[in-house]
Amino acid sequence: MVANLLGIAGVQVAVLDANEGLLGLPRAIAYDAETLRLFSQIGLLNDITPGLIRNPRVRHLDARGRVLMQADPPAYGPYGHSSLGTFYQPEFERVLLRGLARFDNVTVLFGHTATNLVQSQDEAVLSIATRQGASTLRAKFVVGCDGGTSRVRDLLGVKLIGSTYSQRWLVVDAIVKGHTVNQISFYCDPSRPRVELPAIGDRVRWEFMQLPGETEEQLKNDGRVMALIADNTRYREVRIERKAVYTFHARVADRWRNKRGFLAGDAAHLMPPFAGQGMNGGMKDAVNLAWKLASVLKGLAAETILDSYELERAPVVRKMVEVSRRLGSVIMPTSRSTAALRDAVFVCLNMSRAFRNFIGRGGVVPPPAVGRSALTGAGGDALVGQMLPQPGVKTPDGSFPLDTFQACHQWLVLGIGVDPATMLSARDLGILDALDVSFVCVNGRSERPRTLELRCDDPTFDAWVKRHAVHAVLVRPDRFIADRLDPNGRDLPVLTPFARARGITAPPIAA
Repeated sequence: MVANLLGIAGVQVAVLDANEGLLGLPRAIAYDAETLRLFSQIGLLNDITPGLIRNPRVRHLDARGRVLMQADPPAYGPYGHSSLGTFYQPEFERVLLRGLARFDNVTVLFGHTATNLVQSQDEAVLSIATRQGASTLRAKFVVGCDGGTSRVRDLLGVKLIGSTYSQRWLVVDAIVKGHTVNQISFYCDPSRPRVELPAIGDRVRWEFMQLPGETEEQLKNDGRVMALIADNTRYREVRIERKAVYTFHARVADRWRNKRGFLAGDAAHLMPPFAGQGMNGGMKDAVNLAWKLASVLKGLAAETILDSYELERAPVVRKMVEVSRRLGSVIMPTSRSTAALRDAVFVCLNMSRAFRNFIGRGGVVPPPAVGRSALTGAGGDALVGQMLPQPGVKTPDGSFPLDTFQACHQWLVLGIGVDPATMLSARDLGILDALDVSFVCVNGRSERPRTLELRCDDPTFDAWVKRHAVHAVLVRPDRFIADRLDPNGRDLPVLTPFARARGITAPPIAA
């Protein structure tokens, strides 16, 4: 994903992978709306759509099959896509790899292992081992997306901080002809917690918690795997595609950057799977970092903006790790007395309509956000750092998703009932024109030739506008709101790093 984003930006990229090709194993299985929005942003959404199971119901059930929590995702959430679903990871990877073939500026090098990294003030030099022998590669920046056992993380001298679960889980991906699994089910059964998920076609995933006294070898035995499936489901004709025993971690890197080296995905953070944010968290890292790298490499911004990557992503990841922990604490108790107490608590909670509505709309997982940095407005405005919703909008030519009018690495200035260009200072207009910004006026009249007029009748978007009193906002390329526009046309501090790159002296900002 990082390479596709940088490829679109025209950046020269080399992708190194120690494997001889794609691994081809289904590991991650759940997507969220941000990931689909990102695939759309890079022009590959249609390629993955046939392999998606959208909006399956989610149920947490006790040992008797009674509902503890339930969620029924809407067909389309506030960000223009289904908020939850499953996918087949090998196909995701094939689509992303094929996507790189679009770019002459991207080179993919399988069978290349990074063995050393030496950094100077101007570049990073990688030592590489291949079947043909040793070589070196010089780059402006290096991004380690090489997983939980990241070699790049070691080369950068970074450590993961956190804990490891004592519980281990058997994960089984299977082919079951004609199965009727149509929801994500968490069976919170103290005799053996387990999970069942549908995947595309005839695929099903089951996850079974390893119990005390069991060994990994025993649990992975084909006969034992088939017995677990037979004991807990009605399926007998099952072809096992993959089986693995996992230890879950809750760890975050103590730093995400060392000079010219960065970490993303599992190399930067490991989290329990119960909130479905492992791969999705990595995708969020990718888009946050890639547009900033592209801006620096193209001379549009000062290199200082790269310091915002960890500031914006690490707090969100830590919060998501905690959410995953809490969900795990609901699912994993094996003490019958603890499980009985949990069940009684949920009986009481489900008497509350507010609780049922909160869970039903997916409220357990926090809405998309970034932490505060120099690229987000100061102060306590709750709007700043939120992801911009994506409603359907209309032009004389038809109806389109809002992202249609914001290209992959483009900034957006959005006004509601007002031409936002009229609220910008001369300095900021100059900066944004240089960034080839998109000016959009929703449900109003444009006063500047470059401002596009759009109509929006989406009641959810209208409610969001009213709730946050939105008049005009500056939206970053990753679709997060950088700041509100100042009604008095004062310079926006978030654009100062881009002013410096253009040699513009920023006036002092009043306290």
